[in-house]
Amino acid sequence: MLNWNLYNTSIFVGAIGLLFLVAYHMFIKKTQHKTSRYFFWFLMITAIAILQYISFDIRLSSKYRAITLFFFPFEFLAPVIFTAFTCSYLQKEKLFKKYKYYLLIPFVAFFLIYTVVKINVFVDYSILSRETVGNIRMEWNENLALLFSFVIGVWNYRIIKSYENSLGELSYLAVIRKTKWLKNIYGTLILLSVFWLMTLLYIKTNVNVSGNHNYYPLWIAYLACYYVFYMKSNAHLEKIQKEKNEEETAFSLSGLEAMFEPEALQVLRQNQSQVIAILSYFATSLFDKNKTKEVLWDILENCVSKLQLEDCVLYLVDDKRQVLQQEAAFGDKKQDAFEIHKPKDIPIGKGIVGSVAKTGNYELIKDTSNDKRYIIDDKARLSELAVPIYIEGTLKGVLDAEHSQRNFFTENHLYLFQLIAKLMEKKLIQLNQKKGISITGDNSYYKEICTLMEEEKRYRDPEIKLATLSKEINISANYLSQVINALSGHNFSDFINSYRIKEIKSKLSHPAFVEYPVLSIGLEAGFNSKSAFYNSFKKHTGMSPTVFREKHPYESQFI
Repeated sequence: MLNWNLYNTSIFVGAIGLLFLVAYHMFIKKTQHKTSRYFFWFLMITAIAILQYISFDIRLSSKYRAITLFFFPFEFLAPVIFTAFTCSYLQKEKLFKKYKYYLLIPFVAFFLIYTVVKINVFVDYSILSRETVGNIRMEWNENLALLFSFVIGVWNYRIIKSYENSLGELSYLAVIRKTKWLKNIYGTLILLSVFWLMTLLYIKTNVNVSGNHNYYPLWIAYLACYYVFYMKSNAHLEKIQKEKNEEETAFSLSGLEAMFEPEALQVLRQNQSQVIAILSYFATSLFDKNKTKEVLWDILENCVSKLQLEDCVLYLVDDKRQVLQQEAAFGDKKQDAFEIHKPKDIPIGKGIVGSVAKTGNYELIKDTSNDKRYIIDDKARLSELAVPIYIEGTLKGVLDAEHSQRNFFTENHLYLFQLIAKLMEKKLIQLNQKKGISITGDNSYYKEICTLMEEEKRYRDPEIKLATLSKEINISANYLSQVINALSGHNFSDFINSYRIKEIKSKLSHPAFVEYPVLSIGLEAGFNSKSAFYNSFKKHTGMSPTVFREKHPYESQFI
């Protein structure tokens, strides 16, 4: 006889409903995006796992033994699928591919154990006793599944934090916006795992407690969260995919299709976030440069720092002498500001750099020791990358980098160098035409820095610095300073203090802070000393914070 009651019936119906909803998206709507498919598979597998548990409680599996043939250890597979989803969502697919077979070991091991158990059931427990089978299902399986969930949870957390720390690939806000949603799901799953652990401890520490009904609250909590995941995630993942498609469209319309072959464009799209991050830094760094020498040296400095190069030299063509002159350098060749140590001229057609100037084609040398054209400059190095620099169709120079490691330069380096060469061309044309770029009110970097202040409350950090913030949003500090000056009317220090003063004014006129010391309010807002607080407050308001509190009692309660 089946053991139906209100709770297990509700759980059974809820799991079936979730299964049908996810199956509809998977097989009827045929979701194409890989990240969405991983997520829907995760929801589907967890729904099936709950159905397996509830079938034991209903005694469905006891009445119909054939059902047990379709039982699998999905509780070991679900965390792996969630990890695949996390890696896909954060574009870390290579990481998952590297470890997926190790992650699947528990699932495969229990799959084999379950196979033996299933055979054992159909031969009336002649292989394993009922007690052993019960221990496998209720002890080994459940305890190890919970432990595995926690281990995978820690690994997923490290993946998310690693992604958040990789600010060189995306701007700070883009990273946080993307991971906030994922961390909400992750945090919920961790809480559910803790609930699972507490349920197990409750059952094991109370000798008079037994039966599957103790799991009802846990299963209901899991299902409720999965339904929320389904409703929220479906819209979110569609939005993310739409934004990605729009980015790719904008990327293809940016004029790059005229510069590169289709294969090269595909590589750029695959590394789009890195490309945009590096080029945005280059572009903002060049913003205030109005002399050719400044432009050349700034690009060389960024090549070394952003692409982690050892040596980089920029050559310009001297048409009269038919040689390439070293105009800017970073690495051992740099002497002082705008000065090169022992500058060398290379005849056009000679060496690797000279060959690029003669043919107009790039050279990517994996091992210079095997290339007879290689000319030693300051010291011998084992790999070299050189790309031509054109201005309005005429070859004007060569951007050259060397590295002591063999096979250091990749196709990514090549395409980035070619983009940098194009960026250099546009800037030099702009200088020749004496055109400038204005900072307008819709500047995206200014909006991002304001959001950091308003939503993240970054001004509360007393050690906040212009250089730190510019690094977070991946632009040059000098450009950020100019943007803030132009659009806020304040220098960086006053800009930060204006947010601090706004918070302080709100608290000083709020009844909840009536007993709060004035100085404590100022220090919590980000000022690091009494004098800095009082001087800045008086500068912005024309009065001391004490006088302000006296003149504005409890104003904010009416706002």
